[in-house]
Amino acid sequence: MKRMLLTMGLALATQALAEEPAVCGTSSASDWAQIQEVFTGEWLIEHQAGYALFNGMVLPFPGDGEVETITIFQLGDTLQATHPEAQAPLVLRLADEPRWTVEIDNPEIPEPLLSPEDVALVAGCSQLELPRLIGTSTAVVDEVAMEFTYRMMAVDWSTLYGIMQIDSVVNGTPVEARRTVWMRLAGR
Repeated sequence: MKRMLLTMGLALATQALAEEPAVCGTSSASDWAQIQEVFTGEWLIEHQAGYALFNGMVLPFPGDGEVETITIFQLGDTLQATHPEAQAPLVLRLADEPRWTVEIDNPEIPEPLLSPEDVALVAGCSQLELPRLIGTSTAVVDEVAMEFTYRMMAVDWSTLYGIMQIDSVVNGTPVEARRTVWMRLAGR
C-alpha cells in the first residue's frame, strides 16, 4: 500500500512538472554540461529505511525522518556534493554501469519502498535514458574508515532517487549498509 501511494504521489509530482524539459534521453556524456547546471544548488535529502550486513546478520534500521540540506556545486568539470558534517565532498560522475537492480538474495533483507525500475516507470522511460550519477567519498568515524557510494537517478529535474551504500571493516569484520534516499531541489 505504501509503495502504491508513493508511486501515485511521484506520478502526480511528475505531471505537475510537465512543463520542464524532458529528463528522458539526457543520460550521455554530451548532456553532462546540462546535468551539471541543472543539479547545481541546494538539495533537501531524506534517508529512508535500510539495513546493514554484519557478520552474517541482517540489521534493519528505519528511516531517520530528518530532512537535511546538501549543496551540489561545480568544481571545474566535476560535480560535487557536500553536507555541513561531511569530511570530504561526494564526487559525482555519470554512471557507466548497466541497469541498476535491487537483488535481495536473503529473505531477512527488507525490500526498498521503491526500486530503480519503479522510479524509471514513474519517469516514463528506461532508467538507462535517465541522468544517473555515482558519487563516492570516504570518512573516518570512531576510527573506522567508511567508503560511501551514492547511486542517484533523476525522476525529473528537481527530484533524485538514490541508494546509499557504506562499506567498512569493524574489528576485522566487513560491514555493508544500504538505504534509499530521496532528494528534491530546495524551493520546489
